[in-house]
Amino acid sequence: MLAATFVFWIFCGKARNAVAHNLKFVLSGSTALGNQFRAFRVFWNFAWSITDSARVQEGQEIITWDIMGREYLHELEAKETGTVLLTAHMGNYDVAAPVFASRFKHPIHMVRAPERQKENQEFQDDKRKRQSSEAFVIHYNEPGGMLGVELVRAIGEGGIVAIQGDRILFDVAPLKLAFKDGVSWQVPRGPFTLAMVAKTSIHPIFIIRLGYRRYRVQAFAPITMIVTDRDKEAAQMGAANQWNVILREVIEQHWWQWFVFEPVFENEE
Repeated sequence: MLAATFVFWIFCGKARNAVAHNLKFVLSGSTALGNQFRAFRVFWNFAWSITDSARVQEGQEIITWDIMGREYLHELEAKETGTVLLTAHMGNYDVAAPVFASRFKHPIHMVRAPERQKENQEFQDDKRKRQSSEAFVIHYNEPGGMLGVELVRAIGEGGIVAIQGDRILFDVAPLKLAFKDGVSWQVPRGPFTLAMVAKTSIHPIFIIRLGYRRYRVQAFAPITMIVTDRDKEAAQMGAANQWNVILREVIEQHWWQWFVFEPVFENEE
């Protein structure tokens, strides 16, 4: 694993530099050289996450789970209506989603961005179809589709829609937010629009890799969107800013497993 990670770290310079660029803003006072080596740790954790996903997709029950914010998970489990589960590119999204589907009485609708290469998309789609069931459905947010309508209907039927809310890809509508003083970034608008239209709350949940085949589910208090007819934009921005605070805290605490390989921050100064 270490050798394979080293090869990718050496040859995937664009992704390595993007991770180092992001860490410059996440870790105040960090150096450019230090962040290049920190990027290696991000690559290494990513490699372990991919390996764990492959084993789970083959039916191996190898993961040990730890839970933080259990009361918020219980609140989510007890809901009689559908809702939005908002997460980030951390830990192991693929491993956790089927676990949620087995525990909750609501079907899980997991939203993913399509892979950049057609061949990779076909390969990944074939693997993920083996995981799909009535309790666990995978949707791809492809340009020009009607996914939003489908997801609103899923929530109306009692489903939990799981979306990643920390990266902008393809033609996803953005919301520009302040990450910290003088630094801005963009998060997807879709989860907040979806929650507003479906009239439901947003549950922030993160999957954190703790070590060898050990992961933590970390849940936070739900975000309730206060919507008025006069200013729906303000309602979305208010919810997005709450998410921004939570997301920043988690990224700063667990930067070595934030798997975003494109530069996302802008210096406003």
